[in-house]
Amino acid sequence: MKNFRFLVMFCILSGLVLGSGCRMFSSPEETPADITLAVLQEKMQRAMDPDRRYRESKSYVQKQMLMVKKDWESEKAYIVEIKFKRPDKLKMVTLQDNAPFNAIIFNGKNAWIVDYRNKQRTLVSGEQLEKMKVLFALGRPDSTYEQVFKQVRITETELDEQPYYKLTCTSRFKDQPPYVVYVGKNNFLTKRIDIPPKVSSTIDQYGLYDGVIIPERTTEVMSGSKKQYELIMYKLDVNIADNEFFPPIFGED
Repeated sequence: MKNFRFLVMFCILSGLVLGSGCRMFSSPEETPADITLAVLQEKMQRAMDPDRRYRESKSYVQKQMLMVKKDWESEKAYIVEIKFKRPDKLKMVTLQDNAPFNAIIFNGKNAWIVDYRNKQRTLVSGEQLEKMKVLFALGRPDSTYEQVFKQVRITETELDEQPYYKLTCTSRFKDQPPYVVYVGKNNFLTKRIDIPPKVSSTIDQYGLYDGVIIPERTTEVMSGSKKQYELIMYKLDVNIADNEFFPPIFGED
């Protein structure tokens, strides 16, 4: 489950700071599943986190190289760094040319969107904050489907002639279409995630990092754009100061 939860959070949050488009994708035929949600969730956890290192970690830091290609524009390169600290502090910073570009920060109570180029920070509130809290919950090692989603429906289908479980995850917010994830029936690893508004992300390769099997290369294709992520660093139980989960103070603040 870990890479599904993380990728949903990562792709939606990256869409908030870098923008995203829409892509229509087909729906293969489905049949009833031969597994329950509880059993599938446990098998996914064992496949990705066999020694429970991620589930029992106090914090983690992850860095990815992000290459973005939009229409006829030149390809742009970014570094995306995510920091998590229990119980629910999370920070995602996008850097360009080694300088902070944008960030989303949550300290367990408040959330901010930071624009470093224009030296602006925006406090997130109301329904937007409540929706973000659901996304932040996806980044917690101990969160479950039942805690995050209103309902999860499991069926069986095929992608590229291979068997998969299809999980249709209904949000607790009525105006959000379901998140859809395809999990290998034989290896219990996530292969593809379809995220509102119809963004499709495919995991091309997995790797073993700090005892955890996580997505190493991922491709996200949207209308007129393509994003490719490559993992460059992943570390559990990193010492992270609490003040990292507050926005910067710019000169005019």
